[in-house]
Amino acid sequence: MSLKIKILLLAVLPLLLLTALIAWFSFQVEQDLSDKQKMIFESGLRASKINQLESHLKMALSAIEPTLNDSKLSEALAQEKVKHIINNLRYGQDGYFFVYDRHGVNLVHPIQKELVGENLYNKQDSEGRFIIRELLEVAQRGGGVTHYRWEKPSTHLEEDKVGYVQMLPRWGWVLGSGLYDITAEVEKNFNQLQTIVHNTFRNILLILTVTISIIVIVVFLTNLHESRLASRRLQELVHNFVRLQVEEHRGFSQELHDGINQLVTVAKYRIELALNQINKGAGEYRENLAKALTTLDETTKEIRRISHALRPGLLDEMGLGSALSRHLIQFQERSEIIVTSTLDLNAQEVPDDAAIMLYRVVQEALTNIERHAVAYHVDLRIKQTAHDIHLEISDDGQGFDPNNIPLGKGIGLKNMRERVELLGGLFDLESAPGQGTHIQATLPLSMYWQG
Repeated sequence: MSLKIKILLLAVLPLLLLTALIAWFSFQVEQDLSDKQKMIFESGLRASKINQLESHLKMALSAIEPTLNDSKLSEALAQEKVKHIINNLRYGQDGYFFVYDRHGVNLVHPIQKELVGENLYNKQDSEGRFIIRELLEVAQRGGGVTHYRWEKPSTHLEEDKVGYVQMLPRWGWVLGSGLYDITAEVEKNFNQLQTIVHNTFRNILLILTVTISIIVIVVFLTNLHESRLASRRLQELVHNFVRLQVEEHRGFSQELHDGINQLVTVAKYRIELALNQINKGAGEYRENLAKALTTLDETTKEIRRISHALRPGLLDEMGLGSALSRHLIQFQERSEIIVTSTLDLNAQEVPDDAAIMLYRVVQEALTNIERHAVAYHVDLRIKQTAHDIHLEISDDGQGFDPNNIPLGKGIGLKNMRERVELLGGLFDLESAPGQGTHIQATLPLSMYWQG
């Protein structure tokens, strides 16, 4: 599995798990609370309907109150007028009022007029309830609510009905009204509520899906961009590494040609001259042989110097710490710049290429300080841990602006950075005019201990 896919999964999987948890939790809550919500909703709706019925009944009582209080009307005329008023009171599609006397005889029924005058005391609904008896009992107890089934005017079908009745004490009549289809209305409203909940949940899932898609696209594009940058950076590092090697080889080639080759040529010339003098019996050959020997000594030293430049022999003989200490002593003697150092190294565990890199970075840094810094003191610190090696070099020189290096300058700084980054390390440089220079480099060691 590629690194890109792993990063993508790490970004998306938590969101997918969160979405699944939200969906599961919502489903469980909906299942657990569905019946309870329905009961609460039905209870609230019934209470609201009962309040409506009570209000309607008060309205009817207000409508007949002037007639009931009119002492000028005869008893029979007052009763007829009250029945007429109630018979004409309507509300909603199926809302009406009815009146029964204390014996169960229907006095007013604006919808089912055939019932007027009928004694319905023993009338039962489809569930066996004695409808009028219950209405009379509730009214005699002070009025209130009763439940039964009755034919609905708009459908002519028997449906559930909530009735509210109250006694008219003057004549012992029962005045009442009712509302149909409470259960159906509860179901309808509850289904609407459930639809809203489902739509909300669906919208949440949609938002999460869109969010995940956007994150996937962003991560993919970011990884693609980072991959291209990394690839470009790798190409630059490889190119710079090749360039660095070419420059070093060119320098060594020039030193071999201009230094060792000339010295060898001079020694060869002196030896040939001495041989000619010996053949002629001249005594000056000893001087030429001595000069040839001196030239060969210089050649040997030059070869050692170039060999040391290619790979410091002290690294193999004494380890990184001792090689650096020797180099620091030589630098201090040559430049008269005071050097303090703290080398916390386990030389046997420093990988070969890491040791060479650190040595070259220190060598390049000291060369820059000697040539350009005008410094009086240099501080070198190297600390090795189980995971990395950290290098710090500071000087109290004149410093410079890292963002304003003249064209053609700063090659040494560039070489140091590239050496560190080629081995997967981090390089950082801080400097400012008049404030010296501080270099940090961290080289990871974990890759050397894998496997």
